[in-house]
Amino acid sequence: MTIEGTTSARELVFALLAPYAAGGPRRAAKFLLQSGRRGLEEMTSELPYEERLAAAEMAERLHAEGVGVLFCDDPAYPDRLRRAPGAPPVLYHRGPIELLDRPSIGVCGSRSAGSAGLRAARACGEDAAALGVVVVSGYAKGVDTEAHIAALSAGGGSVAVLAEGILDFRLKSAYRDLPDQVLEQLLVVSQFPPSQRWTAGAAMTRNQVIVGLGDAVVAVEAGETGGTLRAGKAALQGGKRLWVLGFPGEDPPGTRALLAAGGSRIESRAALAARLHDLVGEPRSQSLFD
Repeated sequence: MTIEGTTSARELVFALLAPYAAGGPRRAAKFLLQSGRRGLEEMTSELPYEERLAAAEMAERLHAEGVGVLFCDDPAYPDRLRRAPGAPPVLYHRGPIELLDRPSIGVCGSRSAGSAGLRAARACGEDAAALGVVVVSGYAKGVDTEAHIAALSAGGGSVAVLAEGILDFRLKSAYRDLPDQVLEQLLVVSQFPPSQRWTAGAAMTRNQVIVGLGDAVVAVEAGETGGTLRAGKAALQGGKRLWVLGFPGEDPPGTRALLAAGGSRIESRAALAARLHDLVGEPRSQSLFD
């Protein structure tokens, strides 16, 4: 995978320290959007020397590995994510950052999906790629992996949103047979400190970014509890279109719940393709920075 980092070491230091100086990621985002960087930069300069030194050392490592960072007050930060509840103050990234400026769908689904769910995930990836729609998903096994690989194999782009720090990213075995030029269209992003390990709580938090980055969200085999159900509800609460895939037989409990909450049932590949086609034809909403 080609990695191109253009972020300076100084910006990386600020990204590492800003959430701590502000008292948490949400407060850091609020500072950046309402007051600009100067005040927050002054706050980071007042942190203990040891913390600033550790951040400088980490920034050097990130810079050497081609990791970039995108701040929520940057015009290049996706406006659909910036408007979402809980938008992270920074996104660490590796790969083609321009994918964030294209129409996209968030794909959420079970790690243990059945054969019908996995086929549906592949269809999502293939049909999205055919229309130039980027697939955003969580890089977990099951639905996420099928959607990512299908989109990439069909010549499209895909965004893997991590539930851990970006330095923990490793290319999983399912992706290793893909040609290098295909993997060049995989963008990896993380909102977490670069060396943070995976946790269940981080996976739930990560789903907010998947929802925020999507112009629409596709739910595949939502269970009675879990991340897919919560992501679908978050999409509806945020005013996003939620497309709930239906299959022959009885719907899973989470699928029924999302449909009852206002999700749109998609029962065929043709219906999904039609929704994707409509998505591509829509004008993009005006940015807060326009």
